[in-house]
Amino acid sequence: MFRKIIRYPGFWRSVWFLSFMYLLILLVLQWIATGFSEKFLSLLMASSKVWMVPLAGFIAGFMVTYGKFWARMKREEKRK
Repeated sequence: MFRKIIRYPGFWRSVWFLSFMYLLILLVLQWIATGFSEKFLSLLMASSKVWMVPLAGFIAGFMVTYGKFWARMKREEKRK
């Protein structure tokens, strides 16, 4: 089932789109949490854990997309 889902047309396009949106939301929320500081991006880039932000976005996008496509495939199986 996993391979069938990740090979479904449009799956990866949806993963990348949702990953980007989650990344954008995460960055905005972190910027808000720092009080809209101008130093936010420089602090983020100087951090040794800067790779965690895109990874978190990708994981969230993948999980949501996988769930969405899994539900779609289950509905299609019930119709048959």
